[in-house]
This record gives sequence, structure tokens and C-alpha cells, in this order.
Amino acid sequence: MAQFDVFTNPVTAARRAYPLVIGLQSDLIALGTEVVVAPMAPRRLLPGAAGRLTPIVRIEDQDYVVITQSLTSLPARDLERRIANLQSYRQSLMAAVDLLFFGV
Repeated sequence: MAQFDVFTNPVTAARRAYPLVIGLQSDLIALGTEVVVAPMAPRRLLPGAAGRLTPIVRIEDQDYVVITQSLTSLPARDLERRIANLQSYRQSLMAAVDLLFFGV
């Protein structure tokens, strides 16, 4: 699994609100069986949520909000269906993580 890979949310109860998750953990870190992810919601459901902490990304002609402040970990084995890789959004995704943890 590569950093910034996007997957279908494996948590069935949360999938309606957050259909996708993005792996934010570095490729260089392979500790245990868990992966740090952030949920993603369709922008139409959160029209006012765009900001530095909640970057907007585009997948297949649809905008999603990456909800960085809701980081969690999921079993890597549950992240089965890779939808996309958002390496092209690296700068805004890392800026959101930096803001969340370091306030910069």
C-alpha cells in the first residue's frame, strides 16, 4: 500500500457518510498490521467544510473532503479495493497534517 492510496471505507456503518478513506502513513513505516487513515466525505454533504485542515480532492469527477482531524487506524487487510492514489495532492494533504499536529 502506498501513501495517499484511497480505498472504499471498510467500516460498513460509516460508509454512507464517509465512503472512502485515504492512507496517510508513510510508505517507509510498516509497523504492525494497522494503517493510519483519514475518512473522506463527498463535498456536497459538507459544503462549508473546505479549508486547510480539510482539503478538497477530486476523484473521478467528484470532489471529496479529507477530514484530517478524524484520523484513525484500520487493519491493512481490510483495505482491499484501491480506488486511486492522490500523490498529486501531497502538498495540501501534508499541510493539513502539519496544521493538525504542529499548528503550522
